[in-house]
Amino acid sequence: MELEELARKYALKNASEYGGECNPGAVIGQIMSEEDFDPQKVQQVAGKVCGEVNQLSVEEIEEELENYDYEEKTHEHDPIPDLDVDEDEEVVVRFAPNPNGPPHIGHARGMVINGELKQKYEGKLILRFDDTDPRNKRPLKTESADAYKMYQEDYDWLGYEVDEVRYSSKNFDKYIEYAEKLIEKEKAYVCFCSQEEGSKYRREGEACPHRGKSVEENMADWEEMKNGEINEGEAVLKVKTDLDHKNPAVRDFAAFRIIEDPDHPITGDKYRVWPMLDLAGALEDHFMGTTHIVRGKDLRASTKRQKYIYDYFDWEYPDIRYWGNIQISGFDAPVSGSTLGNMIEQGELDGWDDARAPTLRALMKRGFQPEAIQEFFIDLGVTEKDIEASAETLESENRDIVDEKAARYFFVSDPIELTIEDVPNDVQPEMQVHPDFPERGTRKPEIERQGKEIKLLVEKNDLEEGFLRLKGLCNLEITDVEKGRAVYREGDHKLALEKEADIVHWCPRDSEEAKVSMPNGSIVEGVLEPSNIDNGEVVQFERFGFVRRERNSEFYFAHQ
Repeated sequence: MELEELARKYALKNASEYGGECNPGAVIGQIMSEEDFDPQKVQQVAGKVCGEVNQLSVEEIEEELENYDYEEKTHEHDPIPDLDVDEDEEVVVRFAPNPNGPPHIGHARGMVINGELKQKYEGKLILRFDDTDPRNKRPLKTESADAYKMYQEDYDWLGYEVDEVRYSSKNFDKYIEYAEKLIEKEKAYVCFCSQEEGSKYRREGEACPHRGKSVEENMADWEEMKNGEINEGEAVLKVKTDLDHKNPAVRDFAAFRIIEDPDHPITGDKYRVWPMLDLAGALEDHFMGTTHIVRGKDLRASTKRQKYIYDYFDWEYPDIRYWGNIQISGFDAPVSGSTLGNMIEQGELDGWDDARAPTLRALMKRGFQPEAIQEFFIDLGVTEKDIEASAETLESENRDIVDEKAARYFFVSDPIELTIEDVPNDVQPEMQVHPDFPERGTRKPEIERQGKEIKLLVEKNDLEEGFLRLKGLCNLEITDVEKGRAVYREGDHKLALEKEADIVHWCPRDSEEAKVSMPNGSIVEGVLEPSNIDNGEVVQFERFGFVRRERNSEFYFAHQ
């Protein structure tokens, strides 16, 4: 279906559901969840089509709706993979992040898929912190920000129960023990080559000069690495592999390196030799009893390296499944923990939950629901195909969830006073709390009256000459834009549609002040009709979007 026709289809459906007025944001979300169009083009077309549909009468909308078929979204495949599981075998899966910052939307894929696998097979889910790099990816653990804690909190928020939490940094003694076993088996050696020399030997498939040393020589060098007789950068412990392997990255890989003055938040400076991720990860998966690993295809070489360790100890490597790379566009800050950390240090972001950040804490603060994030990644499935996804699709998932729950309110940004003359006394405001659920009641804010004259607040941009309708109140005609004066006009919502008049929202003059933090870092200030919105509650500001109340007058924008 062409873009404009698809936009009209969903604009008509949205307008039908909301009394003849469609929301361009909702239409954009529906399109992006169904077809892979350019987001900027979708925004332009959706805005144009929604403008056209909003000029139709309710009867015309319903009549045109009959030309389209609407189906509930269903999965075209089983998005959670079937695992090869032996009879009576307990499935043990793990998610293993580096805690140099809290989880962002990129991490959520592994959190969700492994959480779903645990539930599907009634197995065990382990959260393992691969926190063995205090130099390039130093774990974040301070009084004000503790990534270890944030991962556990965010996993719980996502709706998955973690059965065990492990810290690789607490198992260094075991890693050292097994490193020495590899030396004794003549499967590991201490290499004194520079990085450039080591790369050259691996690239050419040649043994370095240190590969043939005896067990005794390697043990002596290893002890010197541990006790400080060898300086950082002068030696590494390498695991022997196949020098003829077609991938040079698999040939003789580093298992331990020296880090002086590491200042690790858990181990401090207790150790001088630090395990590389391939060694620590392989040993941890064996110690934990991991049965199945699901991770990115960029780690294929890591799998091949780790299998050498398993073979040397006669262990069985877990079943493994890969997924392709994913690029998620639409966030104002990059999907990168280290980059986000630098931006926070430089004052470019206010913290890990800054509305611009793609972290789970920021999404939570903005009003995204855990079910939306679950559904987003479940829909992507586990495929080795590289995927491009957008924040608009995630917004569409969230909209499907919050739209039914969210009460409606008027929020007027850049407010200006409007005086309306000749308003009959029986004209009183009444708006539904939710248009789809009349049983939830109505809102009837008090308006300021002086005889037949009422005063209220509207958005400055809405104050234009001509016929207008104040939603839930009355029709009017602007008589003086500069002075903000209008006169009451008889008629209902249908008359406004016939006159192709704008239907605008408004607030009483005594409304509370409110400010909304936007995903681009800007703040929108205005007034909010009298309300009883709880902290943490997600509501819809009509003609503005879904927002979540953080506290008092502070709100965070989710999406349209």
